[in-house]
Amino acid sequence: MHQRSCQVLHGLNNELCADLEEQIADNPENIITDDNPPTTQSTLDNEEITPDLKKGINLPKKDSEWETANDYFKFAIPFNGPIISQDFNSSIRHLNDTIYNYFVDNFGNVETAPDEKLVAKYKDHSIKDLKKALSNLKSTNSEVAEIKYVSRILRNKLRNHGDIQTDSNRDNSFNHNKYIERNFGGYVKNVLNKEDTVFPSFSMTECAVYFTKTLAAVHPGKLFHIPSWIPRLSGPQVQFDLDPPSYQQVTAVIRKMKASGSPCPLDQISIICFKRCPYLRTYLTELIRAVWLSGSIPSEWKKACTILIHKKGNTSIPSNFRPITLESIPRKVFTSSLRNAMYSFLTANNFIEHNIQKGFTPNLSGTMEHTAQMANIINKARIKQRSLVITLLA
Repeated sequence: MHQRSCQVLHGLNNELCADLEEQIADNPENIITDDNPPTTQSTLDNEEITPDLKKGINLPKKDSEWETANDYFKFAIPFNGPIISQDFNSSIRHLNDTIYNYFVDNFGNVETAPDEKLVAKYKDHSIKDLKKALSNLKSTNSEVAEIKYVSRILRNKLRNHGDIQTDSNRDNSFNHNKYIERNFGGYVKNVLNKEDTVFPSFSMTECAVYFTKTLAAVHPGKLFHIPSWIPRLSGPQVQFDLDPPSYQQVTAVIRKMKASGSPCPLDQISIICFKRCPYLRTYLTELIRAVWLSGSIPSEWKKACTILIHKKGNTSIPSNFRPITLESIPRKVFTSSLRNAMYSFLTANNFIEHNIQKGFTPNLSGTMEHTAQMANIINKARIKQRSLVITLLA
């Protein structure tokens, strides 16, 4: 079995090397060497590095308040005929600013960061201590801000099992064995893998330079030459539908988006606004249709906010952080509509091999199927006493 596997791998490797040599000979201009590495702009525009981030907004809780908001948007964001490409950016800014300003003026911003004195005061409080402190605050009619803060951290601790203390000096009564027997998964998550939030220690300029250099090495214009051992696809039987999405299609995209998703800090517009206000969906549909037919993406939709999540190691090294990008809701709806059109084209022509491609496929749980199949393979190998190698590709 080992010899057969090696022969197959050697054959694929030789064929791949031959294909690469053929590509180099035919297209030497597409080969990038280390002699001419991608250049990085060392001095970046200060406005691009530190954009204005908006505060979060409170949203209505009553149906009547949402109906009033929808009526207001009809007059504040009028639709006077087709939107031309020269007005894309101004229309997007007007849409975002109108929504944001309305909810700020009528419902206010979300609470700002808690007072440092309150954070220090209740930093080491257990659930029992917080309950006692909250009871005393309410009975003595203390400051509302302090009562809200203590209530919030108490709820968080109750929700996340925050009373777990791994330090025996802090809480000698904590029994690790009992917690493992009761909930092993919770013990691993809340005790073994519990970490405090770690922030970067490098400057914003260093961050921008690093990720600009990293993304510049992608070379999106470089063509990928398909190796000969990959089967060629036949021509499409069904042509790509170039028609822009309808109101029903845009509404379907919006309804599928999670209401709990974080808004982009650049505009702080929640998907809930589009779920509850039909007129906003109507205007967004017209805007998406105009952008779709123009064939170009507005510069306002090329902006996003990236949050860095610490992975490991020194916090002064940008590569030790994993970036997560928050996009504006209108842009996410547009890209989701484009994704749906592409997926419809691929499935209509049977260009997706569902026996191999499981992820991002509607009505198909690839994770469960692969897990069950892997368990079956392992069981058969154990019964027949065969060697087995499993490779997980991330």
